[in-house]
Amino acid sequence: MKHFLQENWIKMIKMYNKQGSVLRIETTINNPRRFKVSRRVTRQGKQVKLWAVLRKGIADFRRRPEICVAANRRYLQALSFAVLPVTAHRTLDPVSQPCLRKGRRYRALRPISPEDSQKLLLLQDGRFAIEGIRNRDQQADWPDPASNDPGGKRTAGRITRWLRLLTAHGLLSKIPHTQCYRLTLKGQSVITCALRVRNADMKKLVA
Repeated sequence: MKHFLQENWIKMIKMYNKQGSVLRIETTINNPRRFKVSRRVTRQGKQVKLWAVLRKGIADFRRRPEICVAANRRYLQALSFAVLPVTAHRTLDPVSQPCLRKGRRYRALRPISPEDSQKLLLLQDGRFAIEGIRNRDQQADWPDPASNDPGGKRTAGRITRWLRLLTAHGLLSKIPHTQCYRLTLKGQSVITCALRVRNADMKKLVA
């Protein structure tokens, strides 16, 4: 199974059965310029340390395995939630209540409703374990686009409010110095549980 990050596989994460005995997760970077590294650069004649573009070659060699290992870990972590022995109500009840964050009230999630479940399903795309979740990555498949919105601004606004809602409930966390989010352990658990409940076979449940 392979997941590609945008065109020309800027980055790829794949899972395969190596020689029929070992399940292997592997991440490959083809275009490092999409990623960041903390290093010193010259700005207005002064040396400053900031998050700059990851360079191709050996200059930022140490940063590459950090990115790949982190992506592998998140991917495996997401897979592990498929078999966790946790009851559905313990996972879904907390997010099915309104919450307060920084003095602001946010509505309850409805993780098994048709509307919310479609949006949550988008977040399970394996490529988001590579670089994180961004507003623009959601727009093409967003199930509730705004009408009369040729520039996509109104739809982008809806997605922004949705990402903030998930962050308030602890399902997402903001990546510092970026416009990206990552699924938290809680987020992975809630989404996996909600989708399994929604797609459960009633015959098997009452057997």
